[in-house]
Amino acid sequence: MRAVKKHGGARPGSGPRPGPPTKVVRLPVPLADFARKLAAARKPGDVAAFLDVESRTAQRVPMMAWSAACGFPSPTEDYVDRPLDFNELMIEHPAATFAIRIEGDSMTGAGIFPGDIAVVDRAREPVNGSIILALLDGAFTVRRYRIRDGAVWLQAENPAFADMQLTDGQSFEVWGVITRSIRML
Repeated sequence: MRAVKKHGGARPGSGPRPGPPTKVVRLPVPLADFARKLAAARKPGDVAAFLDVESRTAQRVPMMAWSAACGFPSPTEDYVDRPLDFNELMIEHPAATFAIRIEGDSMTGAGIFPGDIAVVDRAREPVNGSIILALLDGAFTVRRYRIRDGAVWLQAENPAFADMQLTDGQSFEVWGVITRSIRML
């Protein structure tokens, strides 16, 4: 008697891969490429793994020991405090930090204006009241993260912009917490 060959059926290694659920979204090609690089990062939050950046030698500038009055002039002293390293001042988690230029007026009430550079820390978890960089339905937005009655809201800091409540079916991902804003004069 001949052995009967089986055709079809389950094959080892076939089917959906284990991991978090996925969703198909349409993104502009540059953003989709960036998202692929981010997904391939070896360590969560390791910005250098998916951006073409390299760390540089720390640059320090002199920090004066006195303050400058914005009202009446005050006497100054000829004393220099320890050198100020802007990396220490602005970056808590170097491997998980990147910068992005701000567009739009929705956060002017929080002191974040168009053209400013926001420092984004991917290692920080957002808490109620954090200012975040989020990917909402395929577009980046900067808003204040709020939780009200168990729902997530994205709050603008400008009365001309409405707050947004996240609803089922929306694609939403927090890309990081904004820790600093740099204004170029």
